[in-house]
Amino acid sequence: MKMLAAAGVLREDGVVRNTIQFSVANMDILQYIALRERNAFDFLCLYIEKTLKDSGLWDSFETFFDEQTNDALQSLKDTFAAFCIKYTPINTAVEASRIFTKVLNPLACKYHKKGTAKGKISPSMITYDKIIYNQTNWRDDAAGKDKNVARGDFVPVAQTDDEYQYRVSRAIKYLRQFNDKYNDGKSEILDRFSVGEKATHMHHIFPKHRYQEIAEYLENLIALTSGQHLQKAHPNGNTSAIDKDYQYTCLIAKTDSIRKNLMDNHGEPVIYDFADFMYVLDVGLETDYFGALPQYDFGAVLTGIEFNF
Repeated sequence: MKMLAAAGVLREDGVVRNTIQFSVANMDILQYIALRERNAFDFLCLYIEKTLKDSGLWDSFETFFDEQTNDALQSLKDTFAAFCIKYTPINTAVEASRIFTKVLNPLACKYHKKGTAKGKISPSMITYDKIIYNQTNWRDDAAGKDKNVARGDFVPVAQTDDEYQYRVSRAIKYLRQFNDKYNDGKSEILDRFSVGEKATHMHHIFPKHRYQEIAEYLENLIALTSGQHLQKAHPNGNTSAIDKDYQYTCLIAKTDSIRKNLMDNHGEPVIYDFADFMYVLDVGLETDYFGALPQYDFGAVLTGIEFNF
């Protein structure tokens, strides 16, 4: 919370009954951060890097990323600790070391570099899965449970999909708000069903019940009118059925929406991610074609949809 206040996303309003009070200063950025973990990671990296540059520490981090040795790591740790002790309430190297990993490893992940693990240089590059809050719990290790298996599936307790439903609902709500504000509520597909109608339905291009792993991705959602959704995307309003021809139309239209948001932006927030879109297409079309495409090669994306659909 303090970090978000320092970044201008929240506003610190004082202390009431020993509790710091916060209010929202920038709702657009807060919604962007909250939308998905990757957005939060990107924001965190931007904030950390700017703070290091403003503090005169960035050169030391760049040196470590260039040299990638234990000696360079130790030198960076010493520099970081000395800075913290001199300019922050932290007054011991031990305290500084507790936050050092949280500063270094996100940046190492961003730049595909080694970071730190157990006080030494990591044996390999820091990957995204190593820094998100999804590490294997030691109790799971002892019991032999894979971190990809929900604990509710492993021990006899009730399964909860509340978080999953929340993430999907959050994505739907966010796309509706974005489309209302920056596309005047229009459908992403222009046809006879869109004339004079607002896009009030956020449709899963690859159906949620079949592709749960991509149900929360904005890249798998498209804003449609009720007619488009219930007459074309789902024939006769049967939401269990998919019109394959219209699904293809949705994919082409969504590709253009994402291209415009990333490449032809006119000041609206960038809400899509090219790599996430490639993941959605690989999962939905059951291929590995898209993950190998060059960044922002939308011509190849269209060709791939044509070839793999």
